[in-house]
Amino acid sequence: MRKILFALVTTSVAALLLAACSMNVDDKDKKNAKVDIKTPFADLKVNTDEKAATDNGIPVYPGAHLRPAENGDNHAANVNIGAMGFGLKVVAAEYETDDAPEKVKAFYKDKMKAFGDMLVCNGHNGGSDVRIDSKGEDSKLSCKDAHGDGWEIKTGTSENQHLVSIEPHGSGTRFGTVLIQTHGKEGTL
Repeated sequence: MRKILFALVTTSVAALLLAACSMNVDDKDKKNAKVDIKTPFADLKVNTDEKAATDNGIPVYPGAHLRPAENGDNHAANVNIGAMGFGLKVVAAEYETDDAPEKVKAFYKDKMKAFGDMLVCNGHNGGSDVRIDSKGEDSKLSCKDAHGDGWEIKTGTSENQHLVSIEPHGSGTRFGTVLIQTHGKEGTL
């Protein structure tokens, strides 16, 4: 999840360096920040408010809690990028529970059915099957390059997917829920 957010921010910063922009930062409560950056070529909105950052449609495992921030790294974000020719929305949050990974997996195998056909991958591929196609074409999800402990449970397509990533953490489980929506040449978010 951090890799996705890092790539989004890096792309946005590069766009900012090339164009005049306006930036609005709302951190009134000093805990949650909202950043809204507008340039002639793209808009970037980042919201780490708990409600906005966890509202991806995927239910939260009972008794789980948001992973606490570490070294300024918040583990929940709602990121929207809209530009000429493409758009990307990522709503992601990381959680922890004392329950075993297999129990969390069983919960999400049941809940993710609501989003359509489901794919359960053994291990992780370090990201998702996000693809912004210049033709606006959608593709199926896969377990390509999955390795390591835990699972990824995916539904949808490359342009509209729900993802739960589950891995053992000590005697419990750490997991993330992610909504990823992209729009290619046909429009923006």
